[in-house]
Amino acid sequence: MTSEFTPMEQQMMLKDFTDQQKMLFMGQYESVKKDPGTILVLSVLFGFSGIDRFMLGDMGLGIAKLLTFGGCGIWAIVDWFTAKSRANAYNRAKAQEVYQAIKMTTS
Repeated sequence: MTSEFTPMEQQMMLKDFTDQQKMLFMGQYESVKKDPGTILVLSVLFGFSGIDRFMLGDMGLGIAKLLTFGGCGIWAIVDWFTAKSRANAYNRAKAQEVYQAIKMTTS
């Protein structure tokens, strides 16, 4: 299970950034991150439609889940237990993307 991207980890990641770069990172990261609780609620309420997968950028799996009605419900139930860890993994990946983009454009 992927744990949440903590403020301590953010500080470690941004230790070499200027204050302006840190503000830029936080603004961009806050705009793209997904709340794990929200993803879980969407998965429970609308899991059969694949909306939780679409929200996390898993378009192919979202379409497959939609067309199979959540794998006849089985896939939807499995996703209830993995929704938070998938959201946390998504957030970590987005943090890395934002970090790399800022580092490349301000170097």
